[in-house]
Amino acid sequence: MQQFVRRTLQPFDITLRHHLAYQRGRQLFLGFSLLLTFSLPLWRLHTLEANDPSFLGAPTSIRVGFFELVDPLEGLATALMRGVSWNLVWTLLPGVLLVGLLGRFFCGWACPYLPVLAASNAARWLLSRLGLPTADVKLPRVTSRVVLVGVLVVGSVLGVQVVPLVYPPAVIGREAFRVVFYGSLGAGAFVVLAAFLFDTFVSRAGFCRSLCPGGAMFSTLGAASPIKVHNDRSKCTDCTVCDVVCNLGQSPMQNKVDSGCERCGKCIASCPTKALSWMLQVPGKKS
Repeated sequence: MQQFVRRTLQPFDITLRHHLAYQRGRQLFLGFSLLLTFSLPLWRLHTLEANDPSFLGAPTSIRVGFFELVDPLEGLATALMRGVSWNLVWTLLPGVLLVGLLGRFFCGWACPYLPVLAASNAARWLLSRLGLPTADVKLPRVTSRVVLVGVLVVGSVLGVQVVPLVYPPAVIGREAFRVVFYGSLGAGAFVVLAAFLFDTFVSRAGFCRSLCPGGAMFSTLGAASPIKVHNDRSKCTDCTVCDVVCNLGQSPMQNKVDSGCERCGKCIASCPTKALSWMLQVPGKKS
């Protein structure tokens, strides 16, 4: 019976029951991220027309006045191409520290690809209800790190930025700029479509889980994060709900949650027995 549940249960079948304030906060933050992504081109157009240099950037690299913030992945790619500078270090530091403390939270809280992934999960749910099977190929966990290294090496050798061509926040942000400035979509739209089709028909959330270089970067930087998901086994009924709702292939039911956790909290919110909770794990101490 347990195998039957694992095979048929879909994320859209699962209700989020607890910690709803956390989920609302996450949704608000995602909404702000999406607003920023799609309003930046309009803001940039205004600053150009007004000849105002106080704002420059894209979703992965932003300057407002004297404040600059660079995505760690794009910052590393830039450093490999052009060398390290103190200015680059200071713009990278806030993002690196946040990921080091909170883990791979950007993927679950702010990535503009999340609505596309939600649409993919909805499509998979609809196909399952129509009786059409959907594949869920599990690529090796090391795949994303191979992609990360490959993108960085190719960019460094060729002297060009490869990251913006395959990294969803950069791709989606660039397409938003293209729509505002040129009134059309570019090749990036096909990248997003290909990721959606891959997630829908080949591997659920497979792009985020196994192919996204940004996800691999955040997982690596956040490996030492003290914030963990803890399963109280005395309350757990092995219902598999938490495993099913997780997009990134974690297994909270077995207390097997690694640095790939995106801190979405859906496993905690969906657990019918409240067996799961956030835990602050002090380095050097066992949970």
